[in-house]
Amino acid sequence: MKNGLLILATLFICFGCANAGNKSMKDMDQNKIDTMIVEGQTTKQDVQKMLGSPLETNFTDGGLLIWKYYYDDTSALTAETVGSMLLTFGLAGTKAEGIRTELVILFDENDVVRKFNLSESEVEAGTGIF
Repeated sequence: MKNGLLILATLFICFGCANAGNKSMKDMDQNKIDTMIVEGQTTKQDVQKMLGSPLETNFTDGGLLIWKYYYDDTSALTAETVGSMLLTFGLAGTKAEGIRTELVILFDENDVVRKFNLSESEVEAGTGIF
């Protein structure tokens, strides 16, 4: 019984939190972004100094550059994961839930911020039957 609880506690520590993305986006909110980025003024180099390299880059049909930053703050301590750990030692799978903070920046032809948007959305991921 003690060994089972020890294994379960170890698994919870290992699977408790799963964060992914740009660490610079952790704890970012609209107020912080609004003080950092000014449309028509902030340059691509300014953004890179403040936030680092983006996780994704794209181009519009017209050739304008789009940078995307995101950070997922998730936890695997869900009812599904706990049930799976207790009943099958995790073999049935795990489920993580949390919030994604995403920043999308459109640069003009002179590498100056034309538009940007910060959004938050609920995310979930799972393995096995979840």
